[in-house]
Amino acid sequence: MSETHLHQFGLTGAAQAQLAEAGTLLLRDLDSVLASFYQMALSTPASARFFTSDAIVTHAREAQKRHWTKLLSGQLDQDYFDSAERIGRTHARINLPVDLYLSAYAMASSNLLQRLARRLGLRLAGPRARRNAALIGVTSRAFALDMERVTSVTLKIWNEQQESAFRHLDQAIGELARGNLCHEIPSPEQSDYPIEYDGLRVKLNGAARTLEQLLGTISTSMEKLLGIVQQVSTSAADLSSRTSAQAASLEETTAAMQMINDSVRETTGKTRDSDAHVRQARKEMDDSARVVSDTASAMGEIKASSEKIKQIITLIDDIAFQTNLLALNAGVEAARAGDAGRGFAVVAGEVRSLAANASEAAREIRGLIEASGEQVSRGATLVNDAHLSLTRVVEGFGAVSTMVGAIADASAEQSRGLGEVSQSITDLDRITQSNASMVDQTSDAMDGIRTMATGIREQLLELRFRTQPGGDSQWTAGSDPAQRAAG
Repeated sequence: MSETHLHQFGLTGAAQAQLAEAGTLLLRDLDSVLASFYQMALSTPASARFFTSDAIVTHAREAQKRHWTKLLSGQLDQDYFDSAERIGRTHARINLPVDLYLSAYAMASSNLLQRLARRLGLRLAGPRARRNAALIGVTSRAFALDMERVTSVTLKIWNEQQESAFRHLDQAIGELARGNLCHEIPSPEQSDYPIEYDGLRVKLNGAARTLEQLLGTISTSMEKLLGIVQQVSTSAADLSSRTSAQAASLEETTAAMQMINDSVRETTGKTRDSDAHVRQARKEMDDSARVVSDTASAMGEIKASSEKIKQIITLIDDIAFQTNLLALNAGVEAARAGDAGRGFAVVAGEVRSLAANASEAAREIRGLIEASGEQVSRGATLVNDAHLSLTRVVEGFGAVSTMVGAIADASAEQSRGLGEVSQSITDLDRITQSNASMVDQTSDAMDGIRTMATGIREQLLELRFRTQPGGDSQWTAGSDPAQRAAG
């Protein structure tokens, strides 16, 4: 491997002798060049952070001097390559940026080449020009080889570290992909994991633990969710049954309320008709009361006329009595007159007979008038009683009419109230039907949630946890999904 590199950089055979010749001219300048080099490194923040103490600076300067001494000796043997590898490993260990190393090396090597050129008194012509150019060329190639070797080792170490880290990371990601949340990347103290990539290890292990906790929480939540979904589904089914029963009951209630409302409307109509009939009957009774009142007035007038007739009969009776006395006196006088008064006696007898007949007729008429008066009085009393009765009946009809009207109004109000109740029941029935539909939708949604939650839980069961989700006891991880599927 080293011989190949020597051939590639033209540093075999005579070239090594030329390098040794150039080295004899440069070795005396190594201390001053390295002093300038580390002074510049300490003044640059990017490189100063690698030299935190004078001891580190001294150690680095001495190590670099020994290495360049081997390089400029021209003996590019295994000892030199081992030294280059140690430097490269050190750079890899401290994570020295390659560009920082190359730029610093270029500054130092160009300083040495300039010193070499001055010592050689470089000329472009003359017998020594070819030799001097060869010395500078071989020295430049040696520095290039040195940079390549150190950088290659550094990059190789970094690549090995990267491969080691990626191998562990790939294994951890593979375990995660298989659902194993228990796997952790071991620390650099416990394995060959490079400490340079320990940040990735810590982050991935932390992410795995966070994922395990998250999925454990999700698993526990899924179990709780399934329990809640079961409870909600049971409650929804019970609510659906009750809602259906309530809807059926409301339908029956609505029908019954409709029948009651129709009956009340019919009763209201009949009550209105009854009120109209009562009002008509009251009107007729008012008319009858007026007729009876008129009859009572007429009976009073008849009674008054009978009294007047009685007075006239009494007068006629008195006249008949006086006529009878006059006829009696005339008969006495005719008897005294003898034959001369005989004709007058006959007339007086006839007059007395007429007076007696008139008196008898007057007595009969008086009896009839008195009987008629008594009957008229009784009739007037009866008519007055009938008038009073009719008046009370009319008042009763008025009260009945008022009550019937109130009943009609109450029936109408009741009908309106029943209509509102019926409408409310109809609205309640519609709401109940809507609730029943929503309950069915909720039940369907719960079934969908249960299906999804069950699927998630089954997927979570494929994972392996350190502890059982939702518990504190240690949980033994089962086989991986492929093994469980095969089993």
